[in-house]
Amino acid sequence: MLNYEAIFKAAKNNERQTFRELFFRLHVKDQMELFHALYPKNKRKIEDFLTPEEFARLFEWMSLDEQSELYEIFTASYISQLLAHMEVDNVVKFLTYLPDSQAKTLLDLQPAQKRTIIEELLAFEPETAGSVMNKSFLMGNVEDSLRKTAERVRSLAQKVEMLYYIYVIDDEGKLIGVVSLRDLILHDQEKTLGEVMMTSLVFVESSADQEEATRLLQDYDLVALPVVNRSGQILGIITVDDGMDIIVEETTEDFNEFAAISKSKQPSSSEETTWSIVRARLPWIIILIFLGMISATLINSFEETLNEVVLLAAFIPIIMDSAGNVGTQSLAVAVRKITVGDNRKGESLVKVVWQEFLVGAMLGVAAGATLGLVVAIFYANYLLALIIGFSLWITLSISTVVGAVIPILINKLKIDPAVASGPFITTINDTFGLLIYFSISTQLLHLL
Repeated sequence: MLNYEAIFKAAKNNERQTFRELFFRLHVKDQMELFHALYPKNKRKIEDFLTPEEFARLFEWMSLDEQSELYEIFTASYISQLLAHMEVDNVVKFLTYLPDSQAKTLLDLQPAQKRTIIEELLAFEPETAGSVMNKSFLMGNVEDSLRKTAERVRSLAQKVEMLYYIYVIDDEGKLIGVVSLRDLILHDQEKTLGEVMMTSLVFVESSADQEEATRLLQDYDLVALPVVNRSGQILGIITVDDGMDIIVEETTEDFNEFAAISKSKQPSSSEETTWSIVRARLPWIIILIFLGMISATLINSFEETLNEVVLLAAFIPIIMDSAGNVGTQSLAVAVRKITVGDNRKGESLVKVVWQEFLVGAMLGVAAGATLGLVVAIFYANYLLALIIGFSLWITLSISTVVGAVIPILINKLKIDPAVASGPFITTINDTFGLLIYFSISTQLLHLL
């Protein structure tokens, strides 16, 4: 950490000018780090030290959690003024994250024109391309000359977020092409946009899922992606930095579901109490307890087998853990393939099942042989070693298939595959593993 003592001292002693001089020498990332290091009472002094416009740049660097915490530190008036200096899409993200009452207060304080734009974006379904797009972009009519367009670019350069593309529309406002800033500069200025535009367009409908937008940004290596309505009229753009934010949010959400943690509506750290965390996780825990009862019932139903050969019980944890582990590995790979779009290559379910079965069978041979050898050496019971090794082989062969197929089937039902969480797959594979283990043991019990 940089030496912030002089800035801390200036804040403590209310030395506004000294604070400003030292503060603005820092990079915005270091400014954010310093701000978080201030005592709460000194954070409140920022309203006097920095104008809303000056703090807005720092505010946009913060996470939504950090931004929402400032509602408890700054006045609503100050926050509303700094929102006026932010890009509309970032304002929408922030307001969506806040409780409705706080969001309404800030929205009512916005200038009429900006409030109208914000309300238009808020009208879109959450997590759709329309809800995360930015309406600040450059466009021109197909008949406009490059000279006229270049003049417009210069006049709007400070007001738009992204200057790399000029989107070309017809008289009805439909998107028909795009001109890069490079082409705008290099071509004859008397030519029209229609003469130099690229017509091989990549775009997304406003109703599409935001994940689809990020896939297109990645697949086509775009700086920005146009968002259109059903009529093909351009409504806004999604920039690559916003796409990265979406990927982080979606990944966090998927990992939470992968770990069987429900997604809370308002995960702000200022509101995330111990009880709210418990409520988010409790439903899955209860469900998994009841699923676990199946395993308990299975063990109880094979009580006679266990009474005959007590040593069988010692290897139950190994069978269950191995089944859960390989199933979770297959699940992770399957969910990733679906998330990044690999499933679009038309890979058939039969092919996936066969491939995962072969993987599981090969893992099972190695794991079963290893465990069987250990049992044979340490317990001198070769039949028991064969039973355990064979059971592990079949269990792993099936577990990999279960772990890979369930998320694919769920995805085909248009449900987020991440809900096929690790604990859920583990519990299913535990049950399969026990059933296989005890069935084989019971059949060969007379030989032990």
